[in-house]
Amino acid sequence: MENTVDLSDDPRLVALETLEAVAKGGLLEHSLERRSALLSDENINLAQALVYVCLRHQSRLDFLIKSKLKKNRTDRLALTILRLGLAQILFFDRLKDYAIVSQTVELARLKIPGRHGLVNAILRKFLREKESVWGWPEEIDGRDTPAAQRLAVFYSHPRWLVDRLIAELGYREARALLAANNQPCPPTLRVNPKLIEREELAEKLPFPTKPTKFSPWGLIPLTWPGRPEAWPGFKEGHFAIQDEASQILGLLAGQSKKVLDACAGQGGKSLNLAAIDAEARIVAVDPNWNRLNNLLREAKRLNLGCRLKIWHGEIQSAELDETFDLVLVDAPCSGLGVIRRRPDLKWLKTADDIPRLAAIQLGLLTSAARFVAPGGNLIYSVCATTTEEGPEVLEKFLQENPAFRPWTSQEVDPALRELFVEPGYLKLWPHKQGTDGFFYGLLARKMD
Repeated sequence: MENTVDLSDDPRLVALETLEAVAKGGLLEHSLERRSALLSDENINLAQALVYVCLRHQSRLDFLIKSKLKKNRTDRLALTILRLGLAQILFFDRLKDYAIVSQTVELARLKIPGRHGLVNAILRKFLREKESVWGWPEEIDGRDTPAAQRLAVFYSHPRWLVDRLIAELGYREARALLAANNQPCPPTLRVNPKLIEREELAEKLPFPTKPTKFSPWGLIPLTWPGRPEAWPGFKEGHFAIQDEASQILGLLAGQSKKVLDACAGQGGKSLNLAAIDAEARIVAVDPNWNRLNNLLREAKRLNLGCRLKIWHGEIQSAELDETFDLVLVDAPCSGLGVIRRRPDLKWLKTADDIPRLAAIQLGLLTSAARFVAPGGNLIYSVCATTTEEGPEVLEKFLQENPAFRPWTSQEVDPALRELFVEPGYLKLWPHKQGTDGFFYGLLARKMD
C-alpha cells in the first residue's frame, strides 16, 4: 500500500510539494497557499520560511550538496529534499539538528523510498562540518572560477542575470544588489488617509513600526507579526499592503482629477490615488476579470469605490471617448525588482524574457498615450531593474512620439528629487533605498 501523510501535520511535506510546483512553473503564493490550507498558523509560518529560504539560497545549497555527492549528481526530488534539510541546518537555529535530520530522512523515506540512506549520510556530513561549510565560494571552489560564477553561487542568482547586472552596474554594486535581494523583508503598510492618520495607525498596531522615507503613507513593521489580514485595522480598511516604491505614485500624480489606469492589475495604484484624493475620478482597465473583481473587493474594504470605474479589456482596443489628466501604464514586466519578496522569479525568468517584455511594454505605452489630454501626464512603471525594461523603452517611446517630453527635475515632488534621473525617470533599488526595485518613466504631453 502507498504511504500517505496528513498534510495538516507536516509543514516540511507542504514545503517540498510547493518547491516542486514552483520548479514546474507554478506561482509561489498560489502554490503555497493551496497546499498549506490545512496547516496551523505556526506550521504555515514554518512551511513558508522553508520555501523562501530554499529559493533564496538555491544555488548555494546545491553547490554544497553536490560537493558531497560522489557522482556530483542526483535527481531533482532528492536534491530538493536535501535542500530542505541543509537549509534547516544552516538557517534555523531554533530547530534541533538531530530532529532536522530525522524528519528530513522520514520525508525522503516517504517520497524517494530506498534513497533515504543517502539523505541521512549527506546531512550528517554537514552536521560534522557545519562551522566550516558556509564560506565564500573562493575558499571552496578555488580562484580559477570566474567572478560572476562565484557571485551566482554565493548569492544564488542565475548566471545570466549576474552577468547582466555586472555589465550594467559594475561588480561591487551588482554584489550589493544581489545581497539585498536575499534579505527577507516584511510587508509594507499603506495607510488609508481617508479613514486614519499614519501616526494613529502606528499606535494601534501590536508591533513596532517605522515610517517610510519617501512615502508619507507608509509604515514598515520592525518585527515579523504574521499575516496582515490578522492585524488590527485590516478589516476596517485602515491600511493596504503596498511597497514604498509603488506608493510614491501618489506623490507623482499631483492634483490629477481624471486618471486612467491602463494596466490596473489588482488596483494598488488606483486605490492609492482614490484614497489620497476624494475628488479624483479613476477608470481602471484590465483584461482579466479576476483581477478587476479583486480590485472592486479591495475598494469596498477600503471604502473607496465611489469614484472608481472599471473597463474590462485590453488598453490597445479600449474605446474610451475621453482623455485624462493622468494616464498610468504599470506594465507587465520581469518582476526582477521584487526578488526579495518573490525569490521564485529569479528561477522562472530567462534572458529571453527581457526583450520580449520590453516590446510589450512599448506597445502598451504607445496605446495608452492616445488617452493623454494635451498638457496631461503619462507615467510608465515597471518593478524591474534591467535597462531594457524602463530606460530603453522610455527612450524608444520618445523617439517615436514627439508630442511627449520627459519631466524636468522641477516637476518632481521635492521629496523624490534625489531619485530623479535624466531624462525624466526615477529609479529605486533594494540595496540603496531599501525598497523593491522600481522604475518610473515620467512624461508630459505637449500642449497642441
